[in-house]
Amino acid sequence: MYAIGLALQLVVVTNTTVIDPSTGRATPGQAILINGSRVQSIAPAARATIPASALRIDGQGKFVIPGLWDMHVHNDVPGGGALLPLYVAYGVTGVRDMDGRLAPLRAWQKEIQGGTRVGPRMVISGPYIVGQRVPLPSLTVTTPAEGRAAVDSLAALGVDFIKVHNGMTPDTYFAVARRARERGIVFAGHVFNGVTPVQASDSGQRSEEHLSGFPNECTVTDSARLAAAHPLHRFLLGGCTTRSQEASYRRLAANGTWVTPTLIVQQPVAAFQPSVARGDRLSTFFSDSLLAMMSIVMPIPRDATPLHRTLGLVMYDKRIAMVGALSRAGVPLLTGSDTPVAPAVPGEAIHEELALMVRGGLTPLEALRAATWEPARYLNATDSLGTIAAGKVADLVVLDANPLLDIANVRRVHAVVSNGRAFDRAALDALIAAARVRQP
Repeated sequence: MYAIGLALQLVVVTNTTVIDPSTGRATPGQAILINGSRVQSIAPAARATIPASALRIDGQGKFVIPGLWDMHVHNDVPGGGALLPLYVAYGVTGVRDMDGRLAPLRAWQKEIQGGTRVGPRMVISGPYIVGQRVPLPSLTVTTPAEGRAAVDSLAALGVDFIKVHNGMTPDTYFAVARRARERGIVFAGHVFNGVTPVQASDSGQRSEEHLSGFPNECTVTDSARLAAAHPLHRFLLGGCTTRSQEASYRRLAANGTWVTPTLIVQQPVAAFQPSVARGDRLSTFFSDSLLAMMSIVMPIPRDATPLHRTLGLVMYDKRIAMVGALSRAGVPLLTGSDTPVAPAVPGEAIHEELALMVRGGLTPLEALRAATWEPARYLNATDSLGTIAAGKVADLVVLDANPLLDIANVRRVHAVVSNGRAFDRAALDALIAAARVRQP
């Protein structure tokens, strides 16, 4: 068993197949030599020089992919620090944190980088900008002047990017967008009433989250039926239009705007079953205070009926189909889960999100790219992330089967190297066990 969190000077994955998500190429018979936190070399195993001191991971019959990314998480929650190792346990070596107090998030980030805490790389927004009061760290703005001041405040704090949320007036949103462009700060987030996905894209919003603001393509019959949907579903899962959305999608593609669908969080919302029930598998990871927070952030409406749930699931199917349509139009996609605010296990949630993307019409390669290569492009970090190559960071996942044949094979994690630290299957299982707050 590899020592949990041990920074190893030399690690080698022997005689394995390396998958390049940027091209889809799978190259067998390779030896990957890792020195510290970087990949030192990749060479045919038959010709590779392997130092005797290197820790060996047997790659025979295995497939190696870059570490996965979850591009929509909320780690600053009760017990969130204890959940960070779960990402690594499931092969997620990087996350984009979409809201939280900057101090604890930066502290965790420093500990992870220094090797004193197991967890993923973190790109951090800090508190988001919102137009209404919410039970999460945020800056509430009601005027364009307040919006500009919020951008300036977050810039002074040194956030990695700015997140925009619901409730702003269009004038305030556009003031925020303009100020972020003036300050050269990336901004991302929701699309909400009064602002269309195309307007947000034209304003420079780098990614659009949850498919919020995107109307569903519906037939006249569908439109009439879904008029009886719950108002919350129409807000969260989109209204209906009989007009083709292809031109809008192609505009986003031309602008280079990414979309993070977070299909995994939309399913329980569609069924009005967002809460984690005590005693189920998920609740073993979540503290009582986190469960209470989830019930506040994602409450079930008291007037929800069986018909509402049925129509919500019809709308959810349209969201899944929309992901395929976006991809076919050339819109770059990112994997995201909304965990642990959403009812899913951090890390494992991305496996489920990948399966939902394939259900929507993506090929396994296209889905895998959304969790590896596209995050690297989004972060302007293809020189260090997104593929496995000499000089790049040593974030990789060793799988027991080929994910290009079946995306479900991303679940078959044999070993993980995160920032140069190696974890075999026993060590990964130990990370999962340690994250449980109560026995299953």
